[in-house]
Amino acid sequence: MLDDKKDDIFLSRWISGELSEEELLEFKSHPEYEYYAKIMAGADALDLKDYDADKELSALKSKSSYTAKENSNSVIKLWPYIAVAASIAIILGIFLFNPNESFSTDYGEQLSVTLPDGSEMILNAKSLASFDKENWKENRMVTLEGEAFFKVKKGSKFTVTTENGEVSVLGTQFNVQSQNSFFEVTCYEGKVSVANKENKKILTAGKGYRNLENIEPESWVFDIKQPSWLSNTSSFRSIPIKYVFKELEEQYDLKIKTTEINLETIYTGTFPNNNKEVALRTVFSTLGMKYSVSKDSKTVVLEK
Repeated sequence: MLDDKKDDIFLSRWISGELSEEELLEFKSHPEYEYYAKIMAGADALDLKDYDADKELSALKSKSSYTAKENSNSVIKLWPYIAVAASIAIILGIFLFNPNESFSTDYGEQLSVTLPDGSEMILNAKSLASFDKENWKENRMVTLEGEAFFKVKKGSKFTVTTENGEVSVLGTQFNVQSQNSFFEVTCYEGKVSVANKENKKILTAGKGYRNLENIEPESWVFDIKQPSWLSNTSSFRSIPIKYVFKELEEQYDLKIKTTEINLETIYTGTFPNNNKEVALRTVFSTLGMKYSVSKDSKTVVLEK
């Protein structure tokens, strides 16, 4: 979110078209630029006519002999302008003073976010995270949909809440992935508490926990120092291929057609997140599957 008075002036200059080309380019790279643009687009769509105050005042004086009813009608005509202006002010006010910070990533993107206490959150592709910056000291809580790696500064309880469960720590490094029926937590430093409908687990460094649909929850140990996706490699350990295909789609903006394919087939392996051809060849050759790619490179069709 933009900050205080200086940023209010910056927004005002943007709305009035006074930003330099360099300032405009910098502003367009801001994570919340699209939301401001949508608000202004909505205001422009109202198609208001220009209002000439002096002209309207003169006209009003010339009609001073009209009846009270006629005068009231001329006043009523001003209300659409007032109502629209008030609506825009309310919308901007709610948006600008909303204490929640929200960050998201697109296909194949990663985003590093410094939280208010100096903790770090790195989002993987197609992920969304938000938190209440106003009450961060009292409530260090992040809501996550997707995957993120956290480096948490020591302090009060830090919680990552997802649709599939919660992860709580005091200070540590850990990774959380929660999408649809997929829930996985790996601890790289310190200790984390993982709680969902099925279980409550304590993970120390080098331990992981996973809960998938129709599969018994499982725990395992590992000896790596950080999740592989931070170095542009997606890794999988004994996991149904439907989750591997989902990761391919999110990293490369693809649609994989899987007609008559057993999506519960178990896969262990990796693929690069920065080379689509190598990624597809690696996964499907490992599985012994033939495939073809559409002309627009957006669709992968698996062959029996």
